[in-house]
Amino acid sequence: MRTKAHVGINVSIALALALGAQELRAEPLRLRGDALVQTRSPSPVGLVLLHGQDKLRPWIDADAVAWMGVTDRPDATGDVLSLSVRARHAATGSELRVGRMLVSTGAVRPVHLDGVRGQVRVLGGTTAEAFAGAPVVRRFGYRDFEWAAGGRLGQTLGDHTAFGASYLHRRLDGARSDEEVGADVAFTPLPWLTGAGRWAYDVLGKGTTDALGSLSVHNADARLEAFVTHRSPGRLLPSTSLFSVLGDYAATTVGSTARYRAFPRLELIATGSAQTQGSAVGGQGLGRVALALDDTWDGSVGVEVRRVHFDTARWSGVRVTGVVPVVTRVKLSTELELVRPDDGGDRGDLWPWALVAASYAVSDRWFAAAGVEASAGPDYRREVHGIARLSYAYDRSGR
Repeated sequence: MRTKAHVGINVSIALALALGAQELRAEPLRLRGDALVQTRSPSPVGLVLLHGQDKLRPWIDADAVAWMGVTDRPDATGDVLSLSVRARHAATGSELRVGRMLVSTGAVRPVHLDGVRGQVRVLGGTTAEAFAGAPVVRRFGYRDFEWAAGGRLGQTLGDHTAFGASYLHRRLDGARSDEEVGADVAFTPLPWLTGAGRWAYDVLGKGTTDALGSLSVHNADARLEAFVTHRSPGRLLPSTSLFSVLGDYAATTVGSTARYRAFPRLELIATGSAQTQGSAVGGQGLGRVALALDDTWDGSVGVEVRRVHFDTARWSGVRVTGVVPVVTRVKLSTELELVRPDDGGDRGDLWPWALVAASYAVSDRWFAAAGVEASAGPDYRREVHGIARLSYAYDRSGR
């Protein structure tokens, strides 16, 4: 039997720091820090997230995310994922960011960059965005003549239409390594009609890398949407959920979704789609019922059933979710999934996945939460994760 188990601990603490006591009184600085640590012997890893802001100069702030790791080898595995400073003009939304960042603009693919990004909003609904810098590599091991640049030019027409064109250019050793153009649009010609679309084209590979088109009609209680998508493998992100792992494919998908609020606290959702990937053709369907336990939807329960029939991925599943406020400061939540593959092989006929969590607001400043995730599936007979979080909010001014 193949097993896997590891436990994580998340500690989130909000602090106020300053260079000196007098400077703190005159120019208070707010800094929030989050640490996510996962102990997986013998190589613990984790993330540290920081956000700082000067309350007297709210137009400037800073963010940092660092990856930490320890191995039994002489070299550590830590690295800085992002570290940037942003200046923003609140009235127009224009901003300038400098440092290490993840740049996502328009329809082109995101870029992890050491450089600068600027965005300008002017009268008439025009937005211009540009970025440039060196693509991020481990331990600042840059290569000669490696850089990336691009941007987006957008325009809004009243309150009903927005569109834009984007571009990405990347060079390595003086030659083009990536070049992509994209376009995006969103429009609401009528109060009950909404449309959106985006398209990205790989100039070097001469093919579409990402495309989406959707059109929906809606009112206060119902929504009907038709959509078509095409995605390349590099644009899909993994998830621990069995439904996500087993149900997402790099393919062209055509389908529709219907959502209906039958009662103020009861919502019904149904979606179906057909997919193609090369010579493979298939599809999937989903039905979901969600019931709110209060008028604000702070508590709810739901049931979802799904069927996937695509090439070698053929399975049926049921998913139950729940968020239940127990008392004023305590909330319990759970997600339970049970998948039955058409051919489970030596992994069994049923694959369960479960997540159970609890949170407790100790006071207005202290917050605690913990959760456990367990599953069995195509990769492992048994897999268990644990995570805990403790937060404290501190403000030097006492507010």
